Amino acid sequence: MREKIRQLLDKHGLRAHSEGIEELLAPAIHISKLYTDVSEIGISRIGGSPDVPANFKYPYWKDEPLGFLAQINCSDLTNYDTDNVLPHHGMLYFFYNIVEQPWGYDPEDRGCSAVIYIPVPETLNRSRLPLGFKAEKVCLKAFRISFKIVPSLPNPNASTPFDFEGEGFDKADIRNYFNLLEDLEQQYAPRPSHQLLGHADTLQNDMQKQCQLVSHGFYLGGGISAGSHNPYKRVLEAGASEWRLLCQFDSDIDAEAQWGDMGLLFFWIRKSALRERQFGEICTILQC
Repeated sequence: MREKIRQLLDKHGLRAHSEGIEELLAPAIHISKLYTDVSEIGISRIGGSPDVPANFKYPYWKDEPLGFLAQINCSDLTNYDTDNVLPHHGMLYFFYNIVEQPWGYDPEDRGCSAVIYIPVPETLNRSRLPLGFKAEKVCLKAFRISFKIVPSLPNPNASTPFDFEGEGFDKADIRNYFNLLEDLEQQYAPRPSHQLLGHADTLQNDMQKQCQLVSHGFYLGGGISAGSHNPYKRVLEAGASEWRLLCQFDSDIDAEAQWGDMGLLFFWIRKSALRERQFGEICTILQC
């Protein structure tokens, strides 16, 4: 795969920056929909109603049920989680308020999404929709899913240990780099870009800083620079690199998912929380 990346670097005139760019490469787990039967209990799946144990408590926010996005049978990830950071047994569930679609810049939005991990589930059964709520409010259209490893690179607007400007990237280099990102997407991970781990497909601001600040009570409705005069904010930002992408869900017409104006939904988690399997400690951001 690295040889292919080098060929793309040559194609886009970035050979002079190959060392720095190759150091940024991170494996991601691309999620593809399968147009096959979804009736089997416990399969990895986008949408539908979750397959859960009898004692499962459906997550609510502001007295309404969250929308169900996906369930991952973690045993399916064994051959794809090359960094060995995800659980390889149990079930992982993703939820979000698909009606109001909070953007993630307000600390008061905490609870608008949920990631639930059940390490050793009992017998699973397909859950019923929360009483009195229609399917379009609480679930996407159901699709079985498959996984593959793809290369990912960061958007220059994201937090990375690589200083594009400091490494001598001029405007032409940055333009060529964005063309490289588009090439990678087309060849390895065409949209809809549902993904576990790797670098996020950042569309706007630096999400790692946003997660760090919002999780500590900063309201960022005025943008990531809000409260820049606050010295505590500057100290906090130093911890932004502790956040990593857990999963992203793209807008997907087939699955009847549209995030804002055809944007993406990102679930972030602290690296320490991921190691300790504390999936309740997440931050969810919508960008479009």
